[in-house]
Amino acid sequence: MYEPSLACALLAATALVGAAPAMAEGQIAPLKPGQQMVLANYFELSGTGCSALSAPIITITQKPTLGTLTVARILGVVNTSSPQCAVRSKVLPISQVLYTANKPGLDYMSWSVTFQQRWGPHGKYPRMDYGNARLRINPGPPPPHQ
Repeated sequence: MYEPSLACALLAATALVGAAPAMAEGQIAPLKPGQQMVLANYFELSGTGCSALSAPIITITQKPTLGTLTVARILGVVNTSSPQCAVRSKVLPISQVLYTANKPGLDYMSWSVTFQQRWGPHGKYPRMDYGNARLRINPGPPPPHQ
């Protein structure tokens, strides 16, 4: 089961930030040991010119116990729905949260995301997001008889 923390995209007055979960809330993740899954993609656009900003910084706040959680930075195509962006499809730097299953059972993990745009009086506070996931890892097939 995957539980994203935020809607797919946030539109602020000065910035478009994106949090695109790979699965819908409540959907079962049929993982088996050795399989990998993208849990979330995060990106950020400037609201004034709709230009790409650096990929958000992701910090793992709770490590999983039955697998590994990694953060990758990639260039990917994002389709924007913002009326501020003249071009709807853009290549952007994206931060990904990836999970690799190692053992069967129920696993839980969480992370925080820090965006470049700031908010509050005089841009004092960083824009933050938080994510988490609960995943069931099913046992793999039994080993072949020898």
